[in-house]
This record gives sequence, structure tokens and C-alpha cells, in this order.
Amino acid sequence: MFTHTFTFIALIAASVLGINAACDSGLPGYTHIVVSGDTCYAIATQGGIDVGHLQSTNPGLNCNALSIGQRVCVPSN
Repeated sequence: MFTHTFTFIALIAASVLGINAACDSGLPGYTHIVVSGDTCYAIATQGGIDVGHLQSTNPGLNCNALSIGQRVCVPSN
């Protein structure tokens, strides 16, 4: 129950804070929703990009503190 509540709160917080503005503004790519065990390296590799590109597309992204439910924009190559 706690995990579901935490995930819901994290999703609401991400929406309110406007996280993922780059993807929402029409850049080609997709939105990745962080799950337990995700890393920036894994997300970037899945999208076929490097971590630097992932971070530059998501200003303020802290790869050392990803949150479950956080939205991360993964741009196209």
C-alpha cells in the first residue's frame, strides 16, 4: 500500500513541478517513467543515447537520486 501511495504522490509531484518539459514541448523521443532499480545509464542505453545527452535534455536531473515514478524525457538519437 505504501509503495502505491508513494508512487502516486511522486507522479503528482512530477506533474505539478513541470518535470519533462522537453518532451512535452514536442521534441522527438519518449517519456520514461522511473521504476525501482533504474539508473540514468540504463535509461540512456535503452534509448540509444549517452548519459550526457539524457542529462542535457532533462535539466536538473540528478542521476544519483532518481525517484520511482519520475518522468524522464528520452530524446531520439
